[in-house]
Amino acid sequence: MDTSRSFIKTVLARIRGYLDDPDFDSKYTDQFLLQHVVMPSLVDVWSRCSLSADNPVLLDYNITFAENQECYTLPACVGEIHEIVQYTGASGNLTSNGLPTDDIRPDHEQSRTGPGWMIEGNMLCFRPLPQNLSSGGNTNLTWTVRYTTNGDMLPHYSSTNLGTLQTNKTEFIFASNPDLGLVDYRPNAYAGQFVRLLSGSIHEERVIASYNPVSRTATLVRPFTVNNGTYTYEVCPPQSQGMVEAIAIAAALKLGAWRKISQAQNQLLTQQYRSAIKTIGDNLANMNLRTGKGYAKDTRDNPRWRP
Repeated sequence: MDTSRSFIKTVLARIRGYLDDPDFDSKYTDQFLLQHVVMPSLVDVWSRCSLSADNPVLLDYNITFAENQECYTLPACVGEIHEIVQYTGASGNLTSNGLPTDDIRPDHEQSRTGPGWMIEGNMLCFRPLPQNLSSGGNTNLTWTVRYTTNGDMLPHYSSTNLGTLQTNKTEFIFASNPDLGLVDYRPNAYAGQFVRLLSGSIHEERVIASYNPVSRTATLVRPFTVNNGTYTYEVCPPQSQGMVEAIAIAAALKLGAWRKISQAQNQLLTQQYRSAIKTIGDNLANMNLRTGKGYAKDTRDNPRWRP
């Protein structure tokens, strides 16, 4: 682990260790490595781990229907859509203690009654089209899309230009020019990722619920416990040695292809990568041992009794 305790700086240090070379530093700066090698490697590892993880972060994105509008743009970070539901009744008050009160189920695109909803590129499309929305006292037109992130974001680390934790401790403003990496200016790009505060004697990390690129403000699922103020910070996947090692070796293999490393070195790195990806995969896939693995019954998709 790097002395800064930074996820990003530790990954960069390990890449240099795996590909030790006298002219390495003169050719590849930390900024170059993070932008062009670590970022795609992070998405690769995230994709392999998240599909079988027992602890996916489920995010909410609200869509309000408009008359005869078929398609609505999704956030850039959407990976898998789990459901499209309503939590509120016509009165607009929360009901059922947060349990869904209605559900739009997708069907085949050629269904006689329409597909319900379909994903087309970065859009969520509904057919039949929303119509007659204002008739019959229908005032509840907002649906919640529950999804998991695809990990496609721009990580960054900053210790010179600090980030700012607001008074409410659930909003964190990113630096406009971080020391390493880039700030992502796509709406909600950081949803599902982690903000890690690296100043002071206590280091904390929190999941990002939503992100406003105009103000560079990340809204957190849970507040920090430390005092509001300015902090050295980074935006990255959840911190763990297995994740750090898997991303570092994946990046070393990617950069090794550019540098035409020997076949023997490539094989050694591949063996290390397989070990690291299995470690983080096993850790994430077995966190919830209460329910075990299997197809759930008595759910909205698999009810115990069918009509």
